[in-house]
Amino acid sequence: MELSGTFQITDWQENVDKELSDGAKLSTAVVQQSYTGDLTGSSEVRYQLCYDAHGDAIFVGFETLTLNADHAPAILVLQHSGAFKNGIASSQFTVVASSADASLLGRSGSFKSTEGGKAEYQLCMPRIG
Repeated sequence: MELSGTFQITDWQENVDKELSDGAKLSTAVVQQSYTGDLTGSSEVRYQLCYDAHGDAIFVGFETLTLNADHAPAILVLQHSGAFKNGIASSQFTVVASSADASLLGRSGSFKSTEGGKAEYQLCMPRIG
């Protein structure tokens, strides 16, 4: 089973930490996002990015995703490893913490950006029964 949907970046604050040779740089970004689809809620991601001279980057980060739930919000923490190349961001991620369901720990997923600050996500879930 797979959960899927879209998230929209609602805010992106990025600071250059270090300028490297030939236009390369290291930076830190704090990103706010809104989720729709099988997962609904909002998140904050903290990325560390390493850009090359052409503007492509590799990044790692942690995302705290607060899901809208019937009784109380559930929180997932995702560990990201991704890349930004030719204007497209993509990442593989793993659930490293969950306030709602321990069976989610270690589940993997991915996202790929589309346009207008949006991306499509998928999260692999265990089959029940």
